[in-house]
Amino acid sequence: MTGSNVARRDAIRILAGFATAAVSITAQAQSAKKPTRVGFLPLGSASNAYDQSLVEAFRHGLRRVGLVEDRDIVLDVVWITSGPDAAVIEVLQRGAEILITCGTSTSVAARRQTWAIPIVFISVGNPVGIGLAESTSHPGHNATGFSDILSALGGKLVGLAQDMNKPRRDIDYLWHTNWPDGKERLRISQEAALSAGLNFRSRGIAEIGEANDAIADMKKNGAATLLVQPSPFTYRQRGTLISMAMKHELGTIFSFPIAAREGALLAYGPDYTHMHNRAPLCRADPQRSETGRPPDRGSIENRAGHKSEGRQGDRLRCAAVPPRRR
Repeated sequence: MTGSNVARRDAIRILAGFATAAVSITAQAQSAKKPTRVGFLPLGSASNAYDQSLVEAFRHGLRRVGLVEDRDIVLDVVWITSGPDAAVIEVLQRGAEILITCGTSTSVAARRQTWAIPIVFISVGNPVGIGLAESTSHPGHNATGFSDILSALGGKLVGLAQDMNKPRRDIDYLWHTNWPDGKERLRISQEAALSAGLNFRSRGIAEIGEANDAIADMKKNGAATLLVQPSPFTYRQRGTLISMAMKHELGTIFSFPIAAREGALLAYGPDYTHMHNRAPLCRADPQRSETGRPPDRGSIENRAGHKSEGRQGDRLRCAAVPPRRR
């Protein structure tokens, strides 16, 4: 094994937060000749306070495992502006040794660009279905991370939309066509609606410039509430979509809890802050995972805890978050 391979293996172990019986995490980090460069590609916008708070949650997770920025690691944060592939290429060109990718689109882009650099993904709903992982217990290749269970929440979100629309029997669904998991999420929601005897009406958009006309048409066809498909695109554009829907007197239902505070009628989904906080504990060497080991040792962790928030008039209602397993 060459010196560079040894250094990379040490870097992976540092980020994963593991220590041998004789050497602590801090001692490993301090023994590194230079800081490990971590490329972090978050969801959302650098100008949004909540999106920035998720980056800070990741930093807090680093501190929890004893890693100090600029001593043990260099955190290179690159926001998605002109497309995920461009952002991944940029952070790789700057020398990233580990990638932390948020959302399906960026995680898939990272896999396209490298099969050698370890990838820890956050908030990917169907990592096996889109080819990021071979299985949840044995991800294989160079990627592991956190599934956000949104693909399994299609029926729940349809049920919430049904409750909001009573006595109407229509479910109006806005989805992103230019997304790897878009059609599968659409199928799950459509099947849930049809099995409940509801009339499922969907409208797909490829870019935000199409959204206003799509929402106007849905309103014209009798929509009262808009169920928005969870995707990296709708997360990033949630503020714009909420504003457009409000302009057409439509309530919106999102799977991102923060959306309710930003004007959505209702939001139900995973605890993203907790996922980001736990990411530094996730092992970034999935090739070495073994059956029976806990999620932090290679397998994909499924975040089942979620928040529910909604607006009625000027009141914000928050449901309790299920206790986290420790």
